[in-house]
Amino acid sequence: MTQPGYDPMTAAWNWLASLARLLTDPGSPFWWPTLVAALVGFGIAAAVTGVGWRAARAEALPRATARFWRQLPVDLGFMVVNSSIPFLAAPVLFMVSAMGATLGYLLMVPFFGAPQAGTRIDMLAATALAGLAAFAAGDFALYWTHRLFHRYPLLWRAHRLHHAPEFLTPITAFRFWPQEQVVHIMGNVFMSGLALGMVATMLGAAVVPLTLLGVNAFSLAWNLAFSHLRHSHVALSFPRWLSHILVSPRMHQVHHSVEQRHHDRNYATVFALWDWMFGSLYIPDAKERFRFGLGEAEGARDAATTTPDAAATAAR
Repeated sequence: MTQPGYDPMTAAWNWLASLARLLTDPGSPFWWPTLVAALVGFGIAAAVTGVGWRAARAEALPRATARFWRQLPVDLGFMVVNSSIPFLAAPVLFMVSAMGATLGYLLMVPFFGAPQAGTRIDMLAATALAGLAAFAAGDFALYWTHRLFHRYPLLWRAHRLHHAPEFLTPITAFRFWPQEQVVHIMGNVFMSGLALGMVATMLGAAVVPLTLLGVNAFSLAWNLAFSHLRHSHVALSFPRWLSHILVSPRMHQVHHSVEQRHHDRNYATVFALWDWMFGSLYIPDAKERFRFGLGEAEGARDAATTTPDAAATAAR
């Protein structure tokens, strides 16, 4: 699919060039300050748990095994392939985002009227509100697309790839089949566009293409907030009150646990509020530790008959 200003060959080249900027591009998930933040988070976890630096390092970096080294190339391969989606599918993603923004505009026009052409959001508070609304709405979409991939057998057959590793690393975050990643991204950009269209119309501003395609400041902040430790063995928790609002690394580690009682818990990416609202929140005890992977029983059975979400729901 093409559109004015989009060339597939240029998009492919930009994707390949972006791989060389993994550490230097603020839009990259591995922008170097995010790695520094992960090291800081590791230090905080070691200090708070009181286990000491050496013990914390042993826990965070499990002894290398043959299974880990077999997993690593797979994780890297999916990271490279899936990083191409925003570049190669840009016209489709822009269209989906624009559809969301248009729907948001149509929902708000009867109450707030049509914005004047060319009017933009230029006040700092208004810009922050629009950015936060788009970020939260996109995260809400990720909660539900993630939950659906656990709930339905056909979708779980794809998603189980993400849960297979017994060793969690930041690269595991990208271990998805491309078709699943496309679903998550499309849900995210549609809901982000919807929220942006609603807020902009309420504020009397128009949504321009640059607004839809720009990097959200809240996404940058989240990437800096220990996001790499979500897929790790670092036992970093948040205070209990904050764990009802934001997902700590340990809360997402619960989601990867092999124990059946954890299988339908903590779907959220950023806001634990969604898990709290929809009954899937699990705040682990400070002394809990987890074993990751599919587990022997889950790995042996046919995922087409029972999914973790369905099995745990039936057991309650």
